[in-house]
Parts: sequence; structure tokens; C-alpha cells
Amino acid sequence: MLRQKGLTLIEVLVVTVIMAMISMLTFQAMQGVQGSNQSSIDRTARLESLQRALVIMDNDFRQAVGRDVRLPGAEVPEGNAWQAGEYLLDSDDWGVAFTRVGWQNPEYMFARGEVLRVGYRLVEERLERVYYRYPDVVVGSEPVETVLLEGVTELKFEFYTDGEWRSNWQDQTGMPSGVMVKMQLNDFGNIDRVYSLPAPIDVAADNAAEEQG
Repeated sequence: MLRQKGLTLIEVLVVTVIMAMISMLTFQAMQGVQGSNQSSIDRTARLESLQRALVIMDNDFRQAVGRDVRLPGAEVPEGNAWQAGEYLLDSDDWGVAFTRVGWQNPEYMFARGEVLRVGYRLVEERLERVYYRYPDVVVGSEPVETVLLEGVTELKFEFYTDGEWRSNWQDQTGMPSGVMVKMQLNDFGNIDRVYSLPAPIDVAADNAAEEQG
């Protein structure tokens, strides 16, 4: 009479332990792959956000002009084509404000001009862009605010004029020849961007066109 051979209880336990260990190692490996993939996705998204912010800043600074503006309550322009300093625009750090051209508005289809007052500031570790629809700000008008980048811990500016870099633009008139934007990010560290600004141009024609519009 033949006996059927089978696994003993000890052998079953050993196989169970081995399978459990293999399953645990496989699960840990999958978690590691998923975590690495998510980190890569997050880093890519962060880099894209930084690139978008820099493109917008590029467009603004490269279209800057030395046009003075009338601030709320003022009757005439006050030699403030460029403004920069600590807490400007209610910034937590430095802020900057200037005038730019080149934002096309065919036949004035939109409620804004083609010459804008633009500014940058830092609010609760967010780099914000603000702009007024017209360069001469009237009493009661509110700027359009856009968050460009989060995780920004510092925002500074330096200005190139008369062959040297200056750390402030207070009590200055006109516009500098260049500007350096200095940001510190909580993940990428220091980011410096240098812009060569266009030479001053006559914007009288732009002003006249705005007034007629």
C-alpha cells in the first residue's frame, strides 16, 4: 500500500514565512518606486512653476520704460518711473514698481491700456505680481494680483547705473540700466536673475494714445 507524501507542519510554516518575507520586500520596493516617482513629479512641477515665473518677469522687465506716473491724489507725475524699497507694495521684504509697454490691446477691446504699472512683492513666502490696468493710478482703484511662485523666503533687488550696482533706488529718478532680482527659495536656494533694461525712450506718443483711448 502506497503512502501519499505531503508537507509537514514545520515545512508549511517555513514556506509561509518565506512568502511573507518576499511579499514584504516586494511591497517596500514598490513603495520606494512610487515615492521616487512622486518626488520626480513634484520636482518637475516645481521647476515648471519657477520657469513660468521667470518668463513673466522677463517680459515685464524687458518692456520697462522710464515713464513717470501720477499716484493716487497727485495732479502731476512725480519722477517715480521706478520705485523700489523695503515693504513697498505692502511686501514682507522688498518690492519694486515700474512702468512697462508692449501689452497689446487691439482696438482697446479690454478694460486696460497698453502701458501698465507693474510691481513685484513678497507676501507670506509667495512671490506676487501686481499691476494696475492704467499707469496713472486713481483713488480707489485696486491692482490685479497674481501669485507667481510659492516657497520664496527672500526677495531683493539691485540696480545698475553709472557703472556700478546699487542696493537701493530711493531718491533716484529715471530708470536704471540694469536690474538684478535676487530670490531665495526654500528648496532651490538662491536664484539671481540679471536684466539689461532698454534705453529710455520717448513715451509721449503712448501717453497721448492712452488719453485719446
